[in-house]
Amino acid sequence: MEGLLKRQRAIFASELPIRTLWLAGALAALLIVAYLPTLQTIPSGAEETPTTPENYFMRDVGETQIVLNVWGTLHATGYPLYVMTGNLLVDALRLLGVDAVVAPALVSLLWGLVALALLYILSAHLTGHLIAAAAVMVLYGLTRTVWIHQVIAEIYTFGLVILLVLLLLALWRAPIRHRVYWLAFVGGIGVAHHRAIILAAPALIYAVWPLLNKEPRHLRRTLLICLGIGLTGLVPYLYLPLRAWMGAAWVYGDPGTLAGFWDQFIGREATGFVGLPHSFLALAENFHRVNYVIISDLTLPGVLLGVAGLIVGVQRYRRAAITLALNGAVPYLFHVFLYTDILSALILPATLSLVLGWLLLADWLFSQARHTLADVRIRYAALMRSRHLLQLITQRGVPPLAALLLGIALETDNHLFIDNLTSDPRGLQTIALAQTVPDDAALMLAWGPRYFAVGFAQAVRGDLPDLRLVDHQADFAALLAEGRLVTPPYTFFNQSLDWWEARLHQPVYLRAIAPDLIQIDTQPERAAGVPLRTEIIPEVGVGISEMQVSCPRDRVIMRVAWYAPATPPRDLSVFVHLIDSRERRIAQDDRSAPVYGWRPLTTWLPGEVVRDVYTLPRPPGSHTIRYGWYTQLENGSFQNFPVGSLSIPEDCPR
Repeated sequence: MEGLLKRQRAIFASELPIRTLWLAGALAALLIVAYLPTLQTIPSGAEETPTTPENYFMRDVGETQIVLNVWGTLHATGYPLYVMTGNLLVDALRLLGVDAVVAPALVSLLWGLVALALLYILSAHLTGHLIAAAAVMVLYGLTRTVWIHQVIAEIYTFGLVILLVLLLLALWRAPIRHRVYWLAFVGGIGVAHHRAIILAAPALIYAVWPLLNKEPRHLRRTLLICLGIGLTGLVPYLYLPLRAWMGAAWVYGDPGTLAGFWDQFIGREATGFVGLPHSFLALAENFHRVNYVIISDLTLPGVLLGVAGLIVGVQRYRRAAITLALNGAVPYLFHVFLYTDILSALILPATLSLVLGWLLLADWLFSQARHTLADVRIRYAALMRSRHLLQLITQRGVPPLAALLLGIALETDNHLFIDNLTSDPRGLQTIALAQTVPDDAALMLAWGPRYFAVGFAQAVRGDLPDLRLVDHQADFAALLAEGRLVTPPYTFFNQSLDWWEARLHQPVYLRAIAPDLIQIDTQPERAAGVPLRTEIIPEVGVGISEMQVSCPRDRVIMRVAWYAPATPPRDLSVFVHLIDSRERRIAQDDRSAPVYGWRPLTTWLPGEVVRDVYTLPRPPGSHTIRYGWYTQLENGSFQNFPVGSLSIPEDCPR
């Protein structure tokens, strides 16, 4: 064993300087070629919904895009060192002409490439197999969680750099002066960056335990010194109150006060995710959720092979294998049993350890191949001529081929998935919607990706200077006292009508004032005896008092003022169809109820006017708009109550 390790160290020392530069450079270029088409180049707007749970990757990306451009502060726990270094890098990139929305993603890519380079160095150092180390680097770089964080503005590649520095310090074979103190220093920086880094402590303590326990009587003093060194990692937290006191453009929470700073520091808002699941069913669901993410990253065979590699690796690299097993197992178990939301900071250590398990498995297979070939040479002299060829194929050909096949599979599986997230147009769509908000109205967007998109337009681009943007924690009563309050229809899926009424302490009435904009009112619009453009159908109980058609940008917009002299007897759906000259329906904007489905007829007051907006495309041949009401019968068929139709005005611009 000692001879083998000496040989590997010799290989590492003699070959790494030259071959690493060429190999690492070529592979980094290969990964960059894969990453760049998916790099996020637009304001983020992808939202996590019950139908798109994978969008959890994008929760905070828009906020980070802003903060790294304006020297702001992030959500708890603040990540001040990342924010400061990120702003410096973004400033430098923007001086070089890089767009403000692209620069934060490039910061992630920079840290991510550093992390992968450190992974290559660690892998090569552990086994001496440079090609296997290169394969591990590329494959890990192509896993879903690593890839997505290389191309979006997020904190996790920075944390991955810190974790890999810790593993290198702990597992480097050559003596490192004050190794334990260096681990304390980097570990303190890591825990200050993200509290999940503390879960690497059991692995690191195991790796350096012989050093810690070398003089047991000095252990307490050593640990106290380590604690003091580690606490220096908290110094960057001074950034949070300083930026708050300086009036930074984007400050999360209230870190300028002691209570607000403490909330940020301990991450109080995330405490709801920490703790045992409330039932066995919840535990099983969390177990499934965590394993689904890991298997999506590595594939099920990849997970099993990684575990196998960590097991067999104990034979040849006991300290490294057990350290890596602890590095992956502790975050994994914490995630399953004590954290009820997907957190990439807990996923990445687990997948990192499993990928390094592939390395140890490959090393074990190489060793078995050498023993097998030696036995063949002794027993079958006739095969001597093919020995070198067989050895070359086994040791040099199989790992690259296996890595190539798995790499192709990962690239194929992840490229489209990641591209769909980074090119999601909802951020741009929300900015476009904000441009239609009336001057006297405030726009409410719940804190999240869409809010960040408009915030980016204002704080970074300098657009929408007159828009008053508020989130779901605003004082809505004060806003209504000053003017109008509008919000998109999708708001009510999370902030329901009951939620609004509880916040305003009075009934709320909704009306559509523009495409995808609903106005919040506390008083209904009423009219008695208004002239009607359409007669009231008895089965419906609603007529039309006003109607207007306009045609902006190849669209047809129909504005309607519905009028009900009495509360309608039942709820009906609305149909609005675009008809061509041959009486064919070519587009529609049907609703389950007026006002984007949020004003069922039975909620109307007697004499209430409910304003509504319908939007249709305008393909060639558009001729007539036909509108009315309908309901679905028990047998599945539809009963229509046509109200009327109107021709698209000839002077309506295209």
